[in-house]
Amino acid sequence: MRPLIKWVICLAVASGLGVGGYVLLQDDEPFTVYGYRAMCEKPRGFDQAAPHAASGPRPVVVSGFWNVRDESPELFDPAALDIWDPTDPAKVQLVACVEKVGRGEFVKSCDYEPDPFGVPGGADFRSFLYKATYRVTVYEARTGKLLASPEFAGDRFRPEATPQAEPCPRAALTRASGPRFEQREAEPYVQQIRDALQPHVTG
Repeated sequence: MRPLIKWVICLAVASGLGVGGYVLLQDDEPFTVYGYRAMCEKPRGFDQAAPHAASGPRPVVVSGFWNVRDESPELFDPAALDIWDPTDPAKVQLVACVEKVGRGEFVKSCDYEPDPFGVPGGADFRSFLYKATYRVTVYEARTGKLLASPEFAGDRFRPEATPQAEPCPRAALTRASGPRFEQREAEPYVQQIRDALQPHVTG
């Protein structure tokens, strides 16, 4: 992907007459790792990326549900973070796009009692939990070539929860009036995304 080119329409005034013209300006900001996320909008090749190596590790930029440094630092040591959450755009070999593609199976319903400090006369509330299907689309960063698109069922209902934890959140936010139920679809765990990417990153 070439550096961003900006077209600017300029109006020149000469001898009291307006003359329209175009000036080509080149954005001189350096390319960053964040720029690879454009692959998820429109697959393309990035000249800034490293060639796809025959064997791993291959540093990957992940777009979607991937805040590993804050949410799941225990899964990666400092050396692994350079592979799974790189900061140098010149070392990136893969781009992975995580997206929800459908609702999965029903998990359970969660029942909540009215908040005693809330609106008087509040009613019980029920939350229906469903897994969701996620797709991880993997591209070569240098060429934009599609490598794989594995799918899995996300089942994280609480940001702080481990895969073995009770799925029902401790509390549910509701309006004072309106439906007394909701339907929630799970998000993926970082571990699930990593497992889907493992063969392409470290294989």
